[in-house]
Amino acid sequence: MNTKFILPFALISALTLAACENQTGAPEQPDPDAGNPEAFAEPIEETEAPADVMSPEEMQQRREQIEQDAQQTFDSIMEDSQEAGENLVEMGDDAMSALSEQMTSASDAIEVQIDALVENAADVRDDNMTDEQKLEVVTNVRNAAEEAARALGQTAPEVVAAGDAAEERTRQVLGLE
Repeated sequence: MNTKFILPFALISALTLAACENQTGAPEQPDPDAGNPEAFAEPIEETEAPADVMSPEEMQQRREQIEQDAQQTFDSIMEDSQEAGENLVEMGDDAMSALSEQMTSASDAIEVQIDALVENAADVRDDNMTDEQKLEVVTNVRNAAEEAARALGQTAPEVVAAGDAAEERTRQVLGLE
């Protein structure tokens, strides 16, 4: 087996030597730009042929094993990707729930503020108040409710709605319908 491997090298070497017979000698003055060819020469490593040559059946078994390993790796990657996707969906659902709770708590906070403002207006109410004074209290309650809604990050329509609700309830409490 080694002779089959070494014989082509010997033939190539003999042909190369035969081709080099008419070669000219080295120049008398070396070219400084030519570089040092010995510095760039890499040693040739002789590789040996594998000791065991696989039979076609062994090659088929090895191929099937590699395909099976590749399929398992692919399946594992797909499972990990699906799990990551499910985790992202769950995180998105949790974020939406938290946002919804915040919106609900903001609405509840506005309602509490409006209730407190209306109660204060009821406490301030006096039978001797003029309609002008009552309208001033209504305006102040509306402005306070709108400011509370803005402070809680509500949108412009939600701010107006909070002001409308506060105004309507204050008018009822003060008897200004």
